Amino acid sequence: MPAFSEKIDIYQEASNIEHYFYLHNSTPIKNLAELIDQLVNMDQELFSYHVNPDNNDFANWLRDVFGFKELARRMKMSRSAQGMLKTITRYLES
Repeated sequence: MPAFSEKIDIYQEASNIEHYFYLHNSTPIKNLAELIDQLVNMDQELFSYHVNPDNNDFANWLRDVFGFKELARRMKMSRSAQGMLKTITRYLES
């Protein structure tokens, strides 16, 4: 039986500016596509600010703002920007 995959529109924007994700460097992110773009070149220091053993801001944002619960659960295991990109890509391709 195939795994259930949420239907995800990576271009779906957060409903309003208060729900945008703001990186520590003040860059706003409106949707999953923009998060993917940011992760491509994100340095480890910025990534670690948002993702550490106690917290995963990116996963929490996708879960809380968009309701992407399964994707968020999988992203919680990522410890690098490249690892998170792989997790997102695998999920979207499944």
